[in-house]
Amino acid sequence: MTTVADIIAWFEKRGSPITLGNKVNVNQAITRPKAIDEAVEEHVTFISSKYKDTYTALLQNTDCKCVIIDQDLFSNEMIKQYADVVFIPSENPKQDLTLLIQGLFNSIETLNTSFIHPTASISPQAIIGEKVHVAAYAVIEGNVTIGNNSNIGAGSVIKSNTVIGENVVIGANNVLGGDGFGYVKNEATQEYELFPHLGGLVIEDHVHIGNNTCIDRGSLKDTIIHQGVKIDNLVHIAHNVTIGKNSLIIACSMIAGSVVIGENCWVAPSSSVRNGIYIGDNTTIGLGSVVTKSVGADETVAGNPAVPLAELIKLRQLHTAQLAENSKEE
Repeated sequence: MTTVADIIAWFEKRGSPITLGNKVNVNQAITRPKAIDEAVEEHVTFISSKYKDTYTALLQNTDCKCVIIDQDLFSNEMIKQYADVVFIPSENPKQDLTLLIQGLFNSIETLNTSFIHPTASISPQAIIGEKVHVAAYAVIEGNVTIGNNSNIGAGSVIKSNTVIGENVVIGANNVLGGDGFGYVKNEATQEYELFPHLGGLVIEDHVHIGNNTCIDRGSLKDTIIHQGVKIDNLVHIAHNVTIGKNSLIIACSMIAGSVVIGENCWVAPSSSVRNGIYIGDNTTIGLGSVVTKSVGADETVAGNPAVPLAELIKLRQLHTAQLAENSKEE
């Protein structure tokens, strides 16, 4: 059982400042984290800077006694007003709560032993590491390697020529390593024939893939998802794509063949990236963008077709001005 005292000790060990009211019950059991608007006495919660306009009301309306709060929102007056609450000022409350969950609550599943569900189908030619979890109805074909401490969700299919690293989380109903959509027209028969996919799929350590996502293997080279990449639900990544370390690909995005995405990039929901282009490091692709040209490092692009954000804002301002002018003429 975790208590308020355990949470205090955990943060103090990390050198974080703790501020206690004089009525705090350090023996209060804390069962789990909870959103601030639903939290009660046995929960721990957080308030980040995005609540700067509403945090006062949130504190007034919660029964939670353990709050990780953005340090810019915290004041000593809170200790007087909420004497029974533990306040933990933080530069990044959400990140601190994540670390607390991992450290005390173990809600991110840590497997002490391997577990293969009896309905899972695993080829004898597959190599499965230690402490790997394979859920119900998953299929793992031959010539697949899965590293230690990885988790394969229910109904996911891992095709041959796929290498999965350590500490990888793969959700439910994914297809990883299937053939890409690559066809060549036979001029003699006028029929389209599938271009051979002889490459593989490499998923490096600490990658997280959500649910209902497809990642194709390469045709003549590998598709590579580098370390720390996070891929959301309902994403399609085509053959020969490379995604750099710690990039995030968000729901309903479509990455076409032979695209190279750099490190620390953010591809927002419902974006489409045309085949064969390059996206530099630390670049943001805006919501619903259609990227038709390569993008340099440290840029933000948006729109259809995607252009640098400053250019998009200028174009919209000109459009608004033109509409206003047309309205006057009418």
